[in-house]
Amino acid sequence: MGYKIPGAAMDRVSLLWRLRRRARRGVLCMAFFCISMALLYALCAENSVPVTDAIFGVRARTRAQPRTHSVIKVLRGGAKPINIDPQKLPGVVPGDPHRPIPVLSSPNHTHEAAADTTPKRRPRERDTSGFFSRLLPRPFTRALETLFGGRRRGDLSGRGGDAEFFGPHGLLGEVWDDEMSSNMLGSRLRKVVQNYQAMNKYGVEFSGPGGVSSRPKLSGPKLLCQLKDKVEVTTLTPDLKPFSSLPWAAQLPSLQLTSELGPYKSCAVVSSAGSLRYSGLGKEIDSHDAVLRFNAAPTTGYEKDVGSKTTIRLINSQVMASDDHRFLSSSLYSSGALVAWDPAPFSADLTQWYNRTDYPIFTQYQRYRRLHPMQPFYILHPRFEWQVWQRIQDNMAEPIQKNPPSSGLLGTVLMMSLCEVVHVYEFLPSRRKTELCHYYQRFFDAACTLGAYHPLLYEKNLVKRMNQGSDRDIYTHGRVRLPGFSKLNCTQAAGGAPTH
Repeated sequence: MGYKIPGAAMDRVSLLWRLRRRARRGVLCMAFFCISMALLYALCAENSVPVTDAIFGVRARTRAQPRTHSVIKVLRGGAKPINIDPQKLPGVVPGDPHRPIPVLSSPNHTHEAAADTTPKRRPRERDTSGFFSRLLPRPFTRALETLFGGRRRGDLSGRGGDAEFFGPHGLLGEVWDDEMSSNMLGSRLRKVVQNYQAMNKYGVEFSGPGGVSSRPKLSGPKLLCQLKDKVEVTTLTPDLKPFSSLPWAAQLPSLQLTSELGPYKSCAVVSSAGSLRYSGLGKEIDSHDAVLRFNAAPTTGYEKDVGSKTTIRLINSQVMASDDHRFLSSSLYSSGALVAWDPAPFSADLTQWYNRTDYPIFTQYQRYRRLHPMQPFYILHPRFEWQVWQRIQDNMAEPIQKNPPSSGLLGTVLMMSLCEVVHVYEFLPSRRKTELCHYYQRFFDAACTLGAYHPLLYEKNLVKRMNQGSDRDIYTHGRVRLPGFSKLNCTQAAGGAPTH
């Protein structure tokens, strides 16, 4: 006779089998649900960027991007990080806020100890596919990247990804077209631009010749003279109200920046664009009498492409206030003179701005001055940024974003007030044009070139019209040549061409 399993044991086996089957079904259902939600999110994400920005603001979205690193690392094989803290780059000494680093001389030389340990330049990275990218169908991996990684490489450039603008046959072409319009952008980025045009956070009230298609197009020389005549590069001094009544007013420079710096013969404005990578422009940049850099852009490890000299660093108040950038202690900011700026309401006076800054620029300024009392440090008068904004809008055929211009254009105009000739590198993209945002980070976004918050698209149109160099220089080197204001003669009779 065969052995019979007792009824109780039989029930236990049957129960375990049913539980395992339900568990498998549950896993399959959960996986199907997750994939379905990811696909749904990918479809709905067409409008996610402008909606997110309108509700939560750009800072909320950008703060969330670094947190996606682990998921995207798995999807893309872990070959390259999405975001790199510039303070952790070789040669940058983060330091301790209670033990400030001494101010360095104008050339941005690295501390000897750090220089000895600086790793050699890595070869050009290759795109590699991760295990899951090969295992799963492409629509699933793209959906997962969209769900966990925010914007994919190229997705803000619109319909066809990065090739739409940045490929060999992309819309940007060989050289920037000074008639670029928001209508040429992909649907998503166009909606972002339109959203910022409508938000008007700073209460911009504008009436002028710009913003209409019938606007007459001024020549480059006339644009330059308009910029010289209607834009005043001014910085805060201790005699201005409300600062004159504040106990820390003595920390502000007593003279204007234009009185204490320069004049320089030849200057370089070095953008932070990703297209500077592998440019080999370092020696040319360092050959200029003065070099301006932006925000947290480092030189150590990138000398071959961006040079090592830093005469002026223009920083925005967000960088000053961010713990990640370690503004008060990092050696990155201790070279040359610092110039800070913060957006102010369009019609606000200095007292209103002082009580309503975007970021705590004055608190950080006082702290830094106490730690580095000998380093030149200026704050731009907020009317400067809106004067530049008005020149952009006056000369564009459509409404632009009602937000301040980018640091790139502000720095360019600043150097035009200090130098006889200004060479701007990779503000207009060269043949190396790419969606890589910064040469020192691995984050891709078409908005870094085409603009979103800043009216960058229109700024580039303006600079292209004023360029006195050749299109070949732009295509090959990403180099624009602009005359300094001191070399412009704008006193001719009406209708006469200005000379320089």
